Amino acid sequence: MHRNHVLIVSLIVVALAACGGGSSKSAAPTATTLPATTTSATDAPTTTTTPAVLDACKLVTKAQAEAAIGTTLTDPLQVSNSDVDSCTYPGDPTGPTAQVEVFVGAGAKKYYDDDNTVLHHTFTSVPGLGDESHEEDYAVFFRKGSTWVALRLTSLDDFSTFKPRLEALAKTVAGQI
Repeated sequence: MHRNHVLIVSLIVVALAACGGGSSKSAAPTATTLPATTTSATDAPTTTTTPAVLDACKLVTKAQAEAAIGTTLTDPLQVSNSDVDSCTYPGDPTGPTAQVEVFVGAGAKKYYDDDNTVLHHTFTSVPGLGDESHEEDYAVFFRKGSTWVALRLTSLDDFSTFKPRLEALAKTVAGQI
């Protein structure tokens, strides 16, 4: 039995050496089987339009958020990753219930899609706001070019008091995109 183990181990070592330690001759056919691509000086460069990366906390400042909600807010909390860019201005803990949130990009679109197709919220459009706009109580979503933005206010007060300020803020943000 011991001899069989030695033989098996020897065969494995030889097989591994053949796979991993091959000469440049054995690697050449693999490289030459790939199709060749050539470019000439007359080829037009390929261009793609990628939307500019926007910073949610720069699109809406603390002062703008406070003006929209009508009360003091604390410093922003920002989340930026491949899925979402958001900025949240929480209300002052000693003040009324208040919060302003800004979402930019895929996260804004996802938020709108969920409210629209999953939750079946009712929307109205906001004239003069980007290429597409949707407003519901306490939130406005819009698209300008390929960039989506969502603005959401949280308050216990009636939305009608915030509606003109939220729309004005949305138009200010749209002007920056």
